[in-house]
Amino acid sequence: MVSKYAKGVLCLIVVFFSSFPAHAGSPYAGLTVGLAYLNDSSIKGSKRGDLSYDEGEAYSYAHGLDFGSFRFEGEIGYQKNDFETFEPGGIAAAADGDLSILSLLANGYYSCHIGDSRIVPIISAGIGAANVEYEDEVDEFSEDDIVLAYQVGAGLGVKISSSVSVNAMYRYFATQDAGFREDEENIELDISSHNVLVGLKVDF
Repeated sequence: MVSKYAKGVLCLIVVFFSSFPAHAGSPYAGLTVGLAYLNDSSIKGSKRGDLSYDEGEAYSYAHGLDFGSFRFEGEIGYQKNDFETFEPGGIAAAADGDLSILSLLANGYYSCHIGDSRIVPIISAGIGAANVEYEDEVDEFSEDDIVLAYQVGAGLGVKISSSVSVNAMYRYFATQDAGFREDEENIELDISSHNVLVGLKVDF
């Protein structure tokens, strides 16, 4: 299933970034890796319960334009968390499967430069779309859904040189409820995640 909101946001991302002339800012690329801590999901629909997850991994690649204190980018991200337990009625049982998220977001950053300090506080926000894949190894079921996604974050950047920075970021990432159909059952998951990331930003 594809949310009409996700389709609209994807179109806006394309228009937004194609509207910037090449000389408007300094181009850069960024790569981040880190840990993803998915909050427990409440399963709604005809199949109900609570699903918890193990600690997972998160990666992203971004390309954007830096205007000094502000920068804007397009980012493709991926995170994956294995299932830990499923509680259909208050009794937890081991679960076998995983939830993976492939996202495309438009992000904006504000960097607070303090004098000549190499350490720069950063805040960020982004919106876009995510392809959420639900894979249940027990029931041998796998399906995906494209939904609206957003994130907000804060962290610190450390300038290593005039063109290279190392960033440490916390991000809260969430999506619109993702929906799946397993045989005759409808499944809806609420999805939110606390991600801790370390990244490298290179200006060209």
